Amino acid sequence: MKMKMLNGIRIALASCLGVVAMLGMSGMARADFINGHQLNLYCSSQNPTDDSICIVYITGAFDAFTTTDLIAQKTNDAAPRFCLDENTGPEDLQRIVKSYLGRPETNLDFAATLLILGAIDDAFACDK
Repeated sequence: MKMKMLNGIRIALASCLGVVAMLGMSGMARADFINGHQLNLYCSSQNPTDDSICIVYITGAFDAFTTTDLIAQKTNDAAPRFCLDENTGPEDLQRIVKSYLGRPETNLDFAATLLILGAIDDAFACDK
């Protein structure tokens, strides 16, 4: 179940990586080392390129966090940190992160990856 959902996210990530790679090579945009303000701008933009950057950044971070969680489960017999619905997709993750970024208590000065982790923890923590 979880693997099926992760594979779907990986496919979406791979399809968007070409766009981000072209942007990075052209110097038009940089999709790494951004803070919450910058991620919020990408995710709030009506520009399809910005929307692609938003989805790629969120799904890339999500994939890293869930992969780390899976490795900890397999190698250290750790309890799962994230409990997701198998139907969760990239658009759901984007919606969850955008909502988290819009909360008044969210400090957008933090690194975007930390904010994504906060949103994922808030939405999918197993110990709820």
